[in-house]
Amino acid sequence: MKKTLAAIILFSLVPLGGAQATLPSAEVENRVDSILGKMTVEEKITILGGVNDFYTRPIPRLGIPSLRMSDGPMGVHDYGPTAAYPAGIALAASWDTDLARRVGTAMGQDARARGVHFILGPGMNIYRAPMCGRNFEYLGRILSSLPGLPFP
Repeated sequence: MKKTLAAIILFSLVPLGGAQATLPSAEVENRVDSILGKMTVEEKITILGGVNDFYTRPIPRLGIPSLRMSDGPMGVHDYGPTAAYPAGIALAASWDTDLARRVGTAMGQDARARGVHFILGPGMNIYRAPMCGRNFEYLGRILSSLPGLPFP
């Protein structure tokens, strides 16, 4: 939960712009830790949920704004026409890290153009059951294809 909260707080501290994403500096990490330390349990739970059609709840006393989310992970959905990106299973099966980087960059540019702070995806999972309706989205592996492992 701490990593999720830290990511949400980090997004609230970094302005949207054209700069390529970099790892947060020690100063930003310290600021995130400071904000997390000031949050009540109720605020931590509140910020994990959404409100008003894909926004996080703001926490004004700590300077945390409401952030705009988008359903994912195959594009920036919910805000008009968008590019369709490859399903996670197809992208992962390509083993092409350059292609994955280019797709991520393009999705980030689409998100910024729509004022979206973060996309709900990609997902990472092992395909434990074929009935899962989101298997095609995951950057994972089909468990039954792994040698020596029984299908659960």
